[in-house]
Amino acid sequence: MKYFLGIRLPKDLEAACEEYRRAFRAPRTAAHITVIPPFVWERDVQELFIGVEKVLREVGPLNISGSGIGSFGTRVLFINVNLTPELNAMQKALAQELRQMGVPVDKRPYRPHITLATRLNPRQFSTYQDKLEGFDPDYSFLCSNLCLFHFTQEGRWEEYAKIPLGGGLL
Repeated sequence: MKYFLGIRLPKDLEAACEEYRRAFRAPRTAAHITVIPPFVWERDVQELFIGVEKVLREVGPLNISGSGIGSFGTRVLFINVNLTPELNAMQKALAQELRQMGVPVDKRPYRPHITLATRLNPRQFSTYQDKLEGFDPDYSFLCSNLCLFHFTQEGRWEEYAKIPLGGGLL
C-alpha cells in the first residue's frame, strides 16, 4: 500500500487553498504540507505506526507559518512554508527512522510547501500565476499531530490516521 506523512491545514487556510487548487485542477488530496513523500509499505501498518510514533513521542507541538507564493521552476506553484529548526528536525528524524525500516526516503533537502498547482506547462504556469495576483497568504498555526495518508483503491489520497506529536493514536 502507498502512504505519505503530512500536516493538515486549519480549515480557513485549507478552504483558501482549495479554491485555487480546484480552479487549477490540482490533485484531489486535501491541501496539506508533505513531511514524508509517498512511499510503498507492504508490511503490517502497525509496524509503520510504531516507527512513526517512536519519533513523534520526542516532538512537541510545532508552530507552522509562512507567507507568499513560490514555485519550482514553471512546473509547480505553491504557498511558502517556513522551514523552522523544529520542523526540519522532525522531518529528518522521520526520514531516518523510515530509512532504517526499509523505506527509500529521498535524501534531497526538505522544502516544505502547500501545493496549489502541479505538472504545469509554461503557458498554464503563466496563466495560473496571473490568477494568483493579489493572493498573498500569511498564516501561522499550531500543529499538534501528523497525518498518515494512504492511496485508496479508488485512486485517491485520503487521511488514514492522525498521530499526535508526543505519541499515541487519535
